Amino acid sequence: MNNSSKLCRKTSFPRGNIFCNLIDKIVKRPSLQFLGQWGYHCYEPRIYRTLAKILRTFTPVYCPSPLSGITPLLYVAQTRQSNILKILLQYGILEREKNPINIVLTILLYPSRVRIMVDHELIDIQEDAKTCLTLCSRVLSVISVREIETQLNLGRRPIIQNWLDYIPPTRYKDPCELVHLCRITIRTQLLANNMLPNGIFSLLIPTRLQNFLNLES
Repeated sequence: MNNSSKLCRKTSFPRGNIFCNLIDKIVKRPSLQFLGQWGYHCYEPRIYRTLAKILRTFTPVYCPSPLSGITPLLYVAQTRQSNILKILLQYGILEREKNPINIVLTILLYPSRVRIMVDHELIDIQEDAKTCLTLCSRVLSVISVREIETQLNLGRRPIIQNWLDYIPPTRYKDPCELVHLCRITIRTQLLANNMLPNGIFSLLIPTRLQNFLNLES
C-alpha cells in the first residue's frame, strides 16, 4: 500500500473525496529542497501548512466555520496557492459561493502573508496570483471590474499591476463565449447531483471536452 493510500485510509475519506484527492496529489509530488537554518531540508512547508489547516479546521462537507468565519476556498485564495485552488474549483467550490467576486478580490488585493526576502519570491507570488485569476475566469461568467476598481479607489493595492490582462474581456464587457456558457451549464447540473469532478469523465464526449469541463483549459 503506497503512502497516499495509507493517508486516505487513515483519514477515513471516501475515494474521490476532495481532501483525499488533495493528499494524493501532494504526496505524489517530488520533494523540493529549501534552505533552512541548519542546511537544506526537503519539504514544501506552504503546501503542508495549508493541508493541515484545512483538515484540522474544516469538515469534509463544505461549510464555513462559525468560529473563524473563513472557508477553505478563502484561505487558499489568501495564500494564492494556485495548485490547491485548482483542485477546489474542480470540485465546484467557487460555484457554491454566494459572492464569488470576494474570492477574486482576495486573490488580487489581500495583503501577502509571505515575507518578501528577494525579488524572485515576489515574482513567484505574482505568478501564482495570475494563475488563480485565470482559474477563476474558467468558472465565472461575470467578474465585476467595477467592484475591483472601487477597492483600488479606496487605496488598496493589487499584487499584480496589470491585473486586467488576466481577466478576459468576455467576463466584464464583451458577450460571454457560448462554449463557456455551455461549460457553466453542464458543471451546474453535475454539481447539483454531487458529480463534480468525477462525473465529467463518465460523459460520452471526447477527452478534450472533458478536460475543458474540468477547467484544464
